[in-house]
Amino acid sequence: MVTDVTTNKSLNRWFYFFVFIHVLTWTLVPFLVRYTLPMDAMEGTIWGQQFQWGYDKNPFLNGWLTALAVNLGGQSGWVVYLFSQLSVAICFWAVWQLGKKILPPLYALLAVLLLEGVQYYNLHAIDFNDNTLELGLWALTALFFYQALKSQSWRDWLLTGIFAGLGMMTKYYTIMLLIPMMLWLCISADNRKNFLKPPLYLGLAIFLLIILPHTVWLFFHDFVTINYAMDRVSSAPTWFNHFNYSSLFAWQQFEAFVPSILFTLFLFVGRQPLQQTPRIAINSFDKEFLFYVGLGPFLLTVLLSALTGIKLRAGWGEPLLSLWGIILIAWLQPRVTMQKFYRFVVLFFSLYTLMVVSYASALIKAEEPSSANFPGENIANLLTQEWHEKYHTPLPYVAGSRWLAGNIAFYSLDNPSVYINWDKKLSPWIDEESMKNKGAIFVWDISEENETQKPEILARFAHLGEMQIMYFSWMRNKEMKPVKIGVAFLPPQN
Repeated sequence: MVTDVTTNKSLNRWFYFFVFIHVLTWTLVPFLVRYTLPMDAMEGTIWGQQFQWGYDKNPFLNGWLTALAVNLGGQSGWVVYLFSQLSVAICFWAVWQLGKKILPPLYALLAVLLLEGVQYYNLHAIDFNDNTLELGLWALTALFFYQALKSQSWRDWLLTGIFAGLGMMTKYYTIMLLIPMMLWLCISADNRKNFLKPPLYLGLAIFLLIILPHTVWLFFHDFVTINYAMDRVSSAPTWFNHFNYSSLFAWQQFEAFVPSILFTLFLFVGRQPLQQTPRIAINSFDKEFLFYVGLGPFLLTVLLSALTGIKLRAGWGEPLLSLWGIILIAWLQPRVTMQKFYRFVVLFFSLYTLMVVSYASALIKAEEPSSANFPGENIANLLTQEWHEKYHTPLPYVAGSRWLAGNIAFYSLDNPSVYINWDKKLSPWIDEESMKNKGAIFVWDISEENETQKPEILARFAHLGEMQIMYFSWMRNKEMKPVKIGVAFLPPQN
């Protein structure tokens, strides 16, 4: 076994060095090579303009934190990227703490490093959205649930309730973690004793308190987020879909985890220790925990899709794999010599560097349209300037798609409110009468087929001006077909 790197102090240094490099890299690189925020993060900036207890796609936490990031970092967006990586770092920390309770510290460190091989924790996590935010909250819920069952302390049950509630207010999919947790509480005789003790009910109370405002909000907004979720998972009622969607989702999660499996197998390459290292003894409690909390959400998701035929999205699996590094190491238990450890580290950081360079190079040399090279700031500046020249007043509203209108709202110094798809249900904060009085810019994507067609909202906004077609070159590659948008000004009526 490794001797000089297995002390807690040394391993802590390795862990925090890795987390520092990860956060620094995946914050700076997208900040330096992207011209605009990713699509979901841009959507979060729209929501973040308004203090609501829910939005049309998700509960409130994503929008609120995006608003905080924008207030701290402004139009540069670097704090938005930072928040994404802080969520990943929190996930790593929770897995590290949990891993040390189940495995020897060195193996716990390896279990965390394996997650860097999963695209959910690097490339996908660049976009600050509900899935990325869920990473940290999911792992924290698992960690403090483990500790609560072990310690029976008020503090651990309280933190379990807090992070479970915040997870639900990030994405309803968190229920797929909470159901296996509850099942284990009910099935295990030792765990059932918690129902006779007050600390569990403190955690439950704080959980219900956190989700209460959003629950009330739903009744006043036609359960818009639930309807959106149901639309996302609905599919044609065919028996084939029961097999197709569940098996495809399972394969997609396995495919995402393949690099971590290969990393682990690399630890078996080379000469084995002369003395046989005893296997790590995993007690029955830890085995059940890893099954119910580590694998349970994945198995429950696949089973639910197989039974109902609901459509699943690969990205929903982001938090599912958080404990799989621990499970893999506990199952295979590679014998790690000092030479193997350092060889693993060299391979790890070599591939890590290659991945970062490849990502940056792909965006810089992009030959296809990409959100990273979208001329959002140019569009926002030009339209805002035209508005000022016409009406000599700040731009109060912009109406259009989340992406196009969101870019204008984010990069315009006037910070106009966004009327998403000019749909009141999607933007309940918009007062149309106020917008008619103060004026707005309407924007939409157009194609060759509809470039002469006026938007369907003309009947609702009689004073809407003539449509004009505007062209904007992509950033970097000017030879690509330009971005073509339709624009119409709604003049202020006061």
